[in-house]
Amino acid sequence: MRNFSGYRCPPIAVLSLHSCPLGSLGARDTGGMSVYIRETAVELARLGYKIDIFTRKHGSHGSEIITLAPGVRLVHVEAGREQEVVDKLSLFPHISSFSDAIRVFCRNENINYGLIFSHYWLSGIAGMNLSNCWGVPHVVMFHTLAAIKNRLGAGTEEPALRIDSESRVARGSHKVIVATRSEKQDLVDFYGAKENNISILPCGVNQHLFKPFVNNSDKNNLVDKKKKTILFVGRIEPLKGLDLLFDSLALINSVNDWQCIIAGGGESSRIEIERLKLKAELLGIKEKVVFSGLVPQGKLPYYYNLADVLAVPSYYESFGLVALEALASGCPVVANDVGDLKSIIRSGFSGDVAIKPDPVEFAAKLSHWLNRPPLTLPDKQLIARTVSSYGWNNVCYRLSGEISKMMNVACGIL
Repeated sequence: MRNFSGYRCPPIAVLSLHSCPLGSLGARDTGGMSVYIRETAVELARLGYKIDIFTRKHGSHGSEIITLAPGVRLVHVEAGREQEVVDKLSLFPHISSFSDAIRVFCRNENINYGLIFSHYWLSGIAGMNLSNCWGVPHVVMFHTLAAIKNRLGAGTEEPALRIDSESRVARGSHKVIVATRSEKQDLVDFYGAKENNISILPCGVNQHLFKPFVNNSDKNNLVDKKKKTILFVGRIEPLKGLDLLFDSLALINSVNDWQCIIAGGGESSRIEIERLKLKAELLGIKEKVVFSGLVPQGKLPYYYNLADVLAVPSYYESFGLVALEALASGCPVVANDVGDLKSIIRSGFSGDVAIKPDPVEFAAKLSHWLNRPPLTLPDKQLIARTVSSYGWNNVCYRLSGEISKMMNVACGIL
C-alpha cells in the first residue's frame, strides 16, 4: 500500500462520473453537487484524510491528475466520449469502463482505498462494483431522486432505468447520506431503503467566500445599482421554476424600478433561454430581465451582496445550497418550500417561504422584500449569523464521524 505520511490511512475514493467538480456552475449537470464534492474533499483533507476524486475524462483540462488542495486530487479517467456535455443516460453503458479505469489507476499507483463515496446514481453503481471488488464500505449521496422528480411532473420524465438503479444502490450500499429528513423518508417510501442505513447531514457553505461586505463592484455593468434587484442563481431548466418566477415578476406592480438577474445557463441552455426571453417579452417584462450567463463561484458573492432578494422558485431541491450561500452573504431569500429551506430561512427576518408554488404568493413575497429599505452592512451580518452553524468545517466534522465509524467497522474495530 502507498505510504500517505501525515494522512489517515486508508485514503478515500470519491466518484463523480457524469459531472466534473471543476465544471462551470450553472451549466448543464453542474451545480450544488460539484460544490459539495469540492468543499467536503478539501475539508476532509484538512481533517487528515487523503482524497482522490474520480471523474470521466472530458477534454476540458490538460492534465489527467489535478491537485485541488493539499491532500486532494482530481483524477480524470476514460468513460465514454470526451465531449464537455453529454446526456447523462448515455454514460450508463460506460459505468463498467469507468470502474475498470479506476482499478487500473489504483493498481498503477499502488493505492488501496478504505472507503468509496459516490455521488449521483451513475457513480453509485460504479461505487457498488468497486466496493464488491475491493471489499470496502460504500457511501452514496444521490443529490436528486428520479421518483420525486417524476412525481412533481416538472421537466423531462426520468426513465425506469434510473429509478431501478437508484433503488438498487439505495438498498445495496453500506450508507446513504441525505441532506434532509424529507429525502430520507422519500428513500424509505419510494425505494425501500432501510431507515437505520440513512444518515442526515446538511449541506454547508464556504463562509470565507460567502459573507456580507460593502459591494462596490459594477459586475461588468450588468446590474443597475439604482434599481431594486431580484437575483436567480442556478441551472436553466424547468425544475428550477423559472416559468413560475417569470409569471410572478409580471405581477409585481408595487415597485416600479426593479430588475431580475438570471445567473446561470451555458451553451446547452441556449434554446431554453431563448424560450424564456420570448416569455418575458409576452409578459411585458423583457426590459427588466437580464441573463448574465454563467457566473464563476468566486464572483457570486458580489451578486448576492448587491441583490435585494434571491428568488428560489424551484419545484425540487435536495437541500437548497444557493439559498444558503445567499444567506451567508446577507441576502434575503424568497423560496418555494423545497429542500430544507423552511428550517433555514427565518420568516420575515432572512426571507420567506411560499406555502405552495403559486405566482401570486411568490410575487407578494418578492414585493415585500423589494419594498423594504436597503439593507445596511450590520443588517446583512445579522442575516448571515442565522446560518453560522452551516460552515463546511461543522458539516465535515460530522461527515468524518460517519466515515471513521464505517472504516472501523470494516476493520473489525467496532
